[in-house]
Amino acid sequence: MRFRRLKQYASLPFFLLIFLLSLRTAEACSCGAAPTVLNAFDHSDVVVIVSAVSVEKAPPEKTAPPGRIAVGEQYVHGVMSTSMRVEQVFKGTLKVGDEMIFVQGGGANCIWTFNEKDIGKKFLFYLRRFEGLNRWMAITCGRNKPVEYAADDLLYLNNLDKIRNQTRISGTLRFYYETGESVAGRTIRIVGDKGAQEVKTDKNGVYEIYGLPAGRYFIEPEIHKGWKVERYWLDYSPSFDRKANDGSLQKIPIILEANKHASLDLTFEIDNAVRGHVYDPTGQPMNGVCLHLIPADGTEGKYLGDCTEKDGAFEINRIPPGPYILILNNDGEMTSDEPFRTFYYPKVSKREEATVFNIGIGDTVENLEIYPPIELKTITVEGVLTFSDGKPVADEYVEFRALRKKAAQEDEDDEDPNDAQTKSDQKGRFSIKIVNGANGSLFGEMITFAGDFENCPKLDRLIKKSGTDVPEIRTAPVEIRATSNIYNVELKFPFPSCKKAKTP
Repeated sequence: MRFRRLKQYASLPFFLLIFLLSLRTAEACSCGAAPTVLNAFDHSDVVVIVSAVSVEKAPPEKTAPPGRIAVGEQYVHGVMSTSMRVEQVFKGTLKVGDEMIFVQGGGANCIWTFNEKDIGKKFLFYLRRFEGLNRWMAITCGRNKPVEYAADDLLYLNNLDKIRNQTRISGTLRFYYETGESVAGRTIRIVGDKGAQEVKTDKNGVYEIYGLPAGRYFIEPEIHKGWKVERYWLDYSPSFDRKANDGSLQKIPIILEANKHASLDLTFEIDNAVRGHVYDPTGQPMNGVCLHLIPADGTEGKYLGDCTEKDGAFEINRIPPGPYILILNNDGEMTSDEPFRTFYYPKVSKREEATVFNIGIGDTVENLEIYPPIELKTITVEGVLTFSDGKPVADEYVEFRALRKKAAQEDEDDEDPNDAQTKSDQKGRFSIKIVNGANGSLFGEMITFAGDFENCPKLDRLIKKSGTDVPEIRTAPVEIRATSNIYNVELKFPFPSCKKAKTP
């Protein structure tokens, strides 16, 4: 059930997701908003450009497996340390040509991990001196980066003597996909109480302006047809005004403090989409049907897909320009969510007979209605998910786990085509489809952690007993024989309703 387990976390912010999933096995790195160039500079003991000269290799028995984090005395990429030569000094007592030895990160602890391919590359590092550590440590969060991505930083650092103590608004513009769009010469309007200023991005997509008075400003980027600002990345700006209710993706609010810098990076994504609904033969919406856009010429492409919601709706967006066909149930395995074999839109089994969609930047295909050829019969189980005190549990998962035929399949992560999953609504009600004839257990499940709820001793004891920081708390199972529809099933968690703790 690995795929279903990952879908369960899909609504979480990416860095929180990585944190929760890794608590069981390793220390995790979670980065917040990056500081401005000035803040990074002021809070560093040393700011330098260095080039990687050599790496100290670890013996094979101490090398972490490829693609894995370090465990115990293992080293990621088989590198114990990296030797760097100082190329330029912006702050600190180091001199050009000095050697610096950097420790190797563990792959999940916010410390930079180097490899042999880094030899010859240059990095801009903002560093702190740690007492008792005779080597240097580069943190992956913040503004540390390879020099080719440090244009915004270097515009300021290379002119420190001229512009020190001035306010600065800056940022870098980039496109989510490479489609030939230039980042140079883009107009950025900076609007404040006393008027508007216009600046142009340079060849690296960087814009900057100095000397504006402290206050609230709006960044208004030039947006070409077929593109839009990606909202997600704005939260990683240290200056983005998250409390503002008068902004938009065309007019983005920021705060500039006195004698400080403000920073707002802008990422443009393609503004196009393919949208529609999937219905069963009776016209009822189908939940959990997965669709993919694949290149019409049969070549490999980026993952482009979506799974339907309860209303049967799907939307595939950010589509690189090109001809595509739409495929449903790509793996061909029939389940309660997808009780049909692989087919192509509109309803054909042969790839060459599929409708071809020529999608360009700014193009939208809407109102597709898809009726899969149903082959597998299902039954419906309806009920309510509650706490032990009878109060409803909203927006949590209800799962049906089919009885495994072999002992070897009892691994929790093994999937079975007869497994099924749904979520409760705001009143705790659920409705789940199960393959006709399947036998198994139905239960509610909640992913939680210590401190998730306030004053909840029964839950705290369950978490402690689980032996893990992020347990899956389940209700008592109800045995199901899927021969006909079943109604009024009640699933109860073994602890009462508790107040959710406030997010810091």
